[in-house]
Amino acid sequence: MPDLPSRTETQRTRFALLRLCLIALPLLAIAIAYHAAPQNGFHLDDAENIVRHGPMHVAELDVASLKRAVTQAVLPQRILPNLSLAIDWWRGNGSPAPFQLTNILIHAATAMAVLAFLLATFRRAGMPEQGAWIAAATATTLWATHPIQVQAVTYIVQRMASMAALFMLVTLVAYLRARSAPRHWPWYALAALAGVAACLSKETAYILPALILLTEYTLCREPGERITSRLDYLVLALPVAAGLYAVADLAVLHGPLSDYVMPGYAHRDFTPTERLLTQPRVIFFHLGQILLPLPDRFSIEHVFPNSTSLWQPWTTAVAIAGIVAWIAGGIWLALRSNFPAAGFLVLWVPATLAVESSIVPLEMVFEHRMYLPSVGLAGLAGLGLHRLARTRLRPAAFALAILSVLGFMAATIARVPTWRTPVTLYEHAVRVAPGAARAWTNLATAYEGEDRTTDAIAAYTKALEIDPGRAIAYLNRGSSYRKRGDLAAAEADYQRFVRLEGGDYRGPYALGSLYAAAGRYDDAIRWLDLAGRLDERSSLPARELAEVYFAIGRPDATIRALEQARARDAAMADAPYFALLGTAYGRLGRFDEAIGAFDRALQFDPAQSGTRLNRGYAYLRSNKPGTALADFDAVIAQAPDIARAHYGRAAALAQLGRQREALEAAQRSRTLDPADERAARLIGELGTTQ
Repeated sequence: MPDLPSRTETQRTRFALLRLCLIALPLLAIAIAYHAAPQNGFHLDDAENIVRHGPMHVAELDVASLKRAVTQAVLPQRILPNLSLAIDWWRGNGSPAPFQLTNILIHAATAMAVLAFLLATFRRAGMPEQGAWIAAATATTLWATHPIQVQAVTYIVQRMASMAALFMLVTLVAYLRARSAPRHWPWYALAALAGVAACLSKETAYILPALILLTEYTLCREPGERITSRLDYLVLALPVAAGLYAVADLAVLHGPLSDYVMPGYAHRDFTPTERLLTQPRVIFFHLGQILLPLPDRFSIEHVFPNSTSLWQPWTTAVAIAGIVAWIAGGIWLALRSNFPAAGFLVLWVPATLAVESSIVPLEMVFEHRMYLPSVGLAGLAGLGLHRLARTRLRPAAFALAILSVLGFMAATIARVPTWRTPVTLYEHAVRVAPGAARAWTNLATAYEGEDRTTDAIAAYTKALEIDPGRAIAYLNRGSSYRKRGDLAAAEADYQRFVRLEGGDYRGPYALGSLYAAAGRYDDAIRWLDLAGRLDERSSLPARELAEVYFAIGRPDATIRALEQARARDAAMADAPYFALLGTAYGRLGRFDEAIGAFDRALQFDPAQSGTRLNRGYAYLRSNKPGTALADFDAVIAQAPDIARAHYGRAAALAQLGRQREALEAAQRSRTLDPADERAARLIGELGTTQ
């Protein structure tokens, strides 16, 4: 007779080993699927939030730098992602690789949270422990490797979505444990902390209270004990009341919710009603992508016509009916069946889409929005595979799971390099959506980023053929024409932009800058002044005006324009700013102020020989020949053939009474620039003296 305790111990060891393998499975799959992602770069909103946003450029990892990065972020309410982005900048000094690695690690951590979440869900469904582990690990791997997740993982700034998903899942797992653990409070504390972290990651986490209610009334309570008191009815009525208030606020009251939402539609090509009507179609489009995940079905851009009524297009009504049926079916499963986990997972999808697929004025189609909702679909797949494995078709269930994981991984591996550069991203986008004017515009901008100006102009032209009213394409194409030297074509495109977007300062600014470069200073001042009045926050028009005023010999107006630019944007005060300010002060004979400005410029960039040369002349005219001489000597050491530096050195030496050295310096200046009459006069004076 076999030793029963020994056999039990062996079974435990085998099951522990199985658990370790099942935990490692999604992690290994992620490592394989995203092995090439660290080679990808920055895209789209990464520029605004990271690359071009100075506060995020942390050079020293200290409290002050991190606080500045968080509080001055583009989206300061998303504290935790902003903190991680600042740390990644410090780690790699602006290289995208550390950002990509962090995104992959966040995705792996979220996969572990998905595994724990689905495992708890399947246990509540009554699955045996081993079956629950296998089903949860399989579903997690399917979720983690699906190509629809690529946008959330390799688009760096979308870690805001993945971090929010991670903490939301941790919140729900902790809540489920708290409802069954002997000691409740540690798990409730963890749930509260994770919930706060989720809200500090992205506003989609505001749906957490509804998800906790869904968890409580479907997974935590037995079918006959879900609604036992009036308090339960009151609690369940809260989401309904919140939804009715939202409708009333937006449609009738025009209250705080309306004030928060409606301004976002000013720059959208759809209305709130069109967005609400279109989103059901978008949801089914994403469901189609999940069911048939071919790599070319995914893109940063999709041509997706807006729904203008229930029957335009006719699929609008069908999609709305489908969403209603989905929700009704989920409620029925959750409340009436003996398998409430299925209802919970069905309702999970519309619940987690409630924020981004509603009235909020976001982009119409964006694949990363399915990052958290797809957890429910993966859970349903896990339930289905488990049920199938309990029948005679068990080999088919295993084969289907393996083939699905391998297929998803292959599609993700093929999709990841699409995000390598802006050019690869948008060359793919125009293949998938050739009728998307925005895709062609962004492709043109990507070409321009690689100095492929001719290709950029062709892509902008294609965008305008599709949408002649696309003003930004005119503006950008005008800049490409200007870069190529075709100023007449640039002027014509800028004028077209102004006619289309009369209230946008960028058109007048572009024209003013163009006229300044062409020497048409009166026209430049007129257009730049208009640009400054159209946008009183932008510092660019005032900064350009300062250059124009200096060019026409108005140093006083130059200083006023520079001060205005700095008042609008303190970051505008860089080395060239202070160099111009110092030169303007020098023209007015305000040499002490000029020296102060030159000092600031050299603090930014000590290698600026022109600024050091100008400071030397300011010292010279302030009767400080010894200090001036040090500047001239430094310039000559850096660039020995600058005639003005040798002349300044000669003048400083003459003031110091070092006549022989002064004569040699003046002669050197005359040799370098025979037309310099000042050097000739100084040589004559010094020769007479000697």
